[in-house]
Amino acid sequence: MRAWLARNRRDVLAVGAIAIAVAVTITSRLSFLGGGEIDWDEGVYWLSMRSMQAGHPLFLSVYSSQPPAFLLFSEPPWALSWGAIAVVAGSIVGWRLGDRVAAVAVAVTLAVDPLMVRQSLVLQADGPSTSLAVVAIAFGAVAISSDRKRWGTVAAALAGAALAIGVLTKLLDVDAIPPLIVVLAGRGRWRQLFVAAFAGGIIAAGAILLPLHDAWGQMWDQAVGLHLTSRSGSFGLTLLGALHQRWQLGAVAAVGAVIGWRRHRRLVVTGAAWVAGAIMAMAVTHPLWPHHAVAVSPGYALLCAAGISSFFGQLLDRARPSTTAATALAVALVVGAALYLASGLRHLPAHDLSPLATRLANATSASGEVLGDEQFAQALANRASPPFFVDTSLTRLLAETGALQRLEAAADGHSPVCAVLFSSGRFASLPGFEAWVGNHYPVRLSLGPSQRVYLLPACG
Repeated sequence: MRAWLARNRRDVLAVGAIAIAVAVTITSRLSFLGGGEIDWDEGVYWLSMRSMQAGHPLFLSVYSSQPPAFLLFSEPPWALSWGAIAVVAGSIVGWRLGDRVAAVAVAVTLAVDPLMVRQSLVLQADGPSTSLAVVAIAFGAVAISSDRKRWGTVAAALAGAALAIGVLTKLLDVDAIPPLIVVLAGRGRWRQLFVAAFAGGIIAAGAILLPLHDAWGQMWDQAVGLHLTSRSGSFGLTLLGALHQRWQLGAVAAVGAVIGWRRHRRLVVTGAAWVAGAIMAMAVTHPLWPHHAVAVSPGYALLCAAGISSFFGQLLDRARPSTTAATALAVALVVGAALYLASGLRHLPAHDLSPLATRLANATSASGEVLGDEQFAQALANRASPPFFVDTSLTRLLAETGALQRLEAAADGHSPVCAVLFSSGRFASLPGFEAWVGNHYPVRLSLGPSQRVYLLPACG
């Protein structure tokens, strides 16, 4: 055993460093779990899952602006697991397409990237879909580096399956198609690998979509049609605004691409293809929100890793290897990564809605449904929502034809909706809606500043 460790000392050290990156990914987030709402979407998805658990079918009854795999396979505690999966899968990509130093660099970059930090804590589709994309590229890297044709074909099929599940979790995951093509094209038998990947994707997609065949029309209208009809809206970020969030990491990635080109061309080409794919996918996404920029994260990580590994290699390739300089560089990178992680954690938004949830629970009956614009508080209060209106975002209400009329029909003063919550300002911004609600729900209670609930007399 001692002799084996001596022969494989560098590999063991690299695996240990990756394990530390995974451990840091998990432990650094633990204290933030259950700390409050990070993004408004969380409450929407939380109530959606509760509606599905109550027996309401997805898309037919439960509205969803995301493809089916997200709500079918996600639960709130899984966000942290997806973050760790991305770190492990990223290290495999770095090792197979580069070397052990690149593997560690990819793992560390994904562990400290502020948007990856956020997506490892929030209940949104972006975190799982990005992790699945990294898993797909990892399988692709295994496929082209495996010495056994059979295992390479199986790995390519798994790459296609992982990417298909990722796209059916978040459509933005199409950004991983270009890097997967680049990776699989790096082997002489690329035609066989492409066929295997395509077959794996079709099988995985069929397994998810075929059981939902009765809801295909509604699925298209909700998960795709909404984003097409909302393109004329003025809300959201510009593409440059989304990319500007982490301009420092983008700059490091650009430098890494230049430095790493000669030694790690495959990593650079794959990372550049990923960044290009993500930018194109974001360019056609509307509205574009800050969390969508996480699609660029794996590409940035690969480019950073190419530069870091090449720089280390140049130091150690000299006639007199400068191990002291390499050690100093490693320490500087670790310190920089730690500070970057601390900054990302420090700037995490967290809204404590438990006081509002308590007041809402005290004001309403547990047996009736609440139509609201602050779903996270509603979920905390354990108050069900009309399944078709778990999502009351302005994106939907302003872009979807007839959405406001259907909203009023859901709150027509009849059971099971017995209360309407105004809290986030979304309902208040709908012209005439609050006056309409006041006519149908005569009891008005204040729950706090700019927070009120309208109830039927028997609802409290």
